Amino acid sequence: MKTLLFSVLLLMSPIVSADMDDLCFVYIKEFGTNDILNAIDEQGCVRNNVLQVVYGMENASETIMMFHSGRWCRFDRNMDIEAGVLSCVLYATKPRRRLDEQGK
Repeated sequence: MKTLLFSVLLLMSPIVSADMDDLCFVYIKEFGTNDILNAIDEQGCVRNNVLQVVYGMENASETIMMFHSGRWCRFDRNMDIEAGVLSCVLYATKPRRRLDEQGK
C-alpha cells in the first residue's frame, strides 16, 4: 500500500507544480496602455509567476501602480510597491476587466 501511494505521488507531482519560481520582468519608460500585457506575452509568463514591474520615469505615480496591481496581481499573496517597483504574483496573463468599461 505504501509503495502504491508513493508511486502515485511521484507521478502526480509534475502535474500539480506551480511556476512561482519564475520571474516576469517588465520595464516601463512611460505609462502606456498595453506595456505589461505585451511584456507578459513576449516572455511567455503564466499565472503564478512573480511579476516585477519597474517604472523608469522620475516620480512614478503610486496611483497608477495600484491601478496596475488591481488588474494583474493576486491579492491572496504578497504585493509590494516601493521606489517605483511593483512586485506581486501574477493573477492571469490577461488583465482583469473593468466593470465601468463594459458595453462601450
